[in-house]
Amino acid sequence: MSEDNATVSGYPGSPHMNYEHLEAMYPDVYWRINPMIMRYTEMYDVPSNPSFYPYPSRAAVDQMADTIYQQAIADPNFPVERQGGSFLRSLILILLIRQLLRRRYAY
Repeated sequence: MSEDNATVSGYPGSPHMNYEHLEAMYPDVYWRINPMIMRYTEMYDVPSNPSFYPYPSRAAVDQMADTIYQQAIADPNFPVERQGGSFLRSLILILLIRQLLRRRYAY
């Protein structure tokens, strides 16, 4: 097998494996929560907001996580019964902090 065929095939372990398939493996709760996190970070994580720059305070991050959590559970189509309340809020906080860190490293 030639080098070109190996990279095109995307066999496991290939450095050129198609990573789009990994994103499709995220659970449904991620696809519902992550757009909210992106929207809130775009609104509040701006240089003119002293609660977030140069780094967000714990209180600001907790308040944003609470707001996203309340919005999520207010949606009648959101599968809250399958998610524990503290688990869901923890997941929101993890994704939110990850996004805030990603935005800091981009600059």
